[in-house]
Amino acid sequence: MLIRKLREDKGISQERLAEATGLSLRTIQRVEAGHRVGYASLRALAATFDVNVDLLEKELYAMNTSKAEYIEKPLWVRLVLGLPSLGRLARKDLMKHEAGLVAYALVAYAASFIVPRVGFSIAGLTTTDAMYFSAFSALLVAYVASITLRLRDKFNTWTPAG
Repeated sequence: MLIRKLREDKGISQERLAEATGLSLRTIQRVEAGHRVGYASLRALAATFDVNVDLLEKELYAMNTSKAEYIEKPLWVRLVLGLPSLGRLARKDLMKHEAGLVAYALVAYAASFIVPRVGFSIAGLTTTDAMYFSAFSALLVAYVASITLRLRDKFNTWTPAG
């Protein structure tokens, strides 16, 4: 931070700066960590370093991020984009994942016509029911992957490797 640089250029400690400005050591630590402080504290720091208080305020609190980073996303978008299993995939891998799930769903659905209908003890379900459930589950996850892909494109949340 700017205050730390100015302090180190003068060769003084945080404690000495606190004494010279009349501020608490905690305030000096907070401003050096990038936290906001009151205008009176900025005036004291500016006077100690012999710099313009407005320039000091501008340097300390200048926004160096783009406006796009502050766009509020709806909760459902943040939840979908925060899915750990899909959030780490690169764009190309996410597209492969989606295509693989759709292909599996088609195979599972087609297999439901071939596999003999055998009942098993879980809630009276049959093998055909299990195949339908498997196909439906794969399509549901493929749909979520598709939404994730489009949202990450829209909000440009791809990692540099993605």
